[in-house]
Amino acid sequence: MPAVGGKGRKCLDNMTVFNQENVEEFYVIGDELGSGQFAVVRRCRHRNTGVEYAAKSIKKRRSKSSRRGVTREDIEREVNILKDIQHPNVITLHEVFENKAEVILILELVAG
Repeated sequence: MPAVGGKGRKCLDNMTVFNQENVEEFYVIGDELGSGQFAVVRRCRHRNTGVEYAAKSIKKRRSKSSRRGVTREDIEREVNILKDIQHPNVITLHEVFENKAEVILILELVAG
């Protein structure tokens, strides 16, 4: 699963990379598709290719004592599971972005 262009990016096949660049430089973020306690999924479109994906924004836990948000360890676990599983019935992880408050997973968009 190739990472899409941009400086400082590495292929997710080799290692999990949390890209520090602004996701909105590469994707147009659109309508909300769903949400949970700590995450929101929105439709997005790659600016160069026009391909549509789902962007899952997961709120990061601010401190070890906080109950709000998801720990970095749990986010890394989810990313590693998605990265390792290659199956037609499981969505594909394309890229991972990170900023101060959240981690954004760019996932295959499943319509219908």
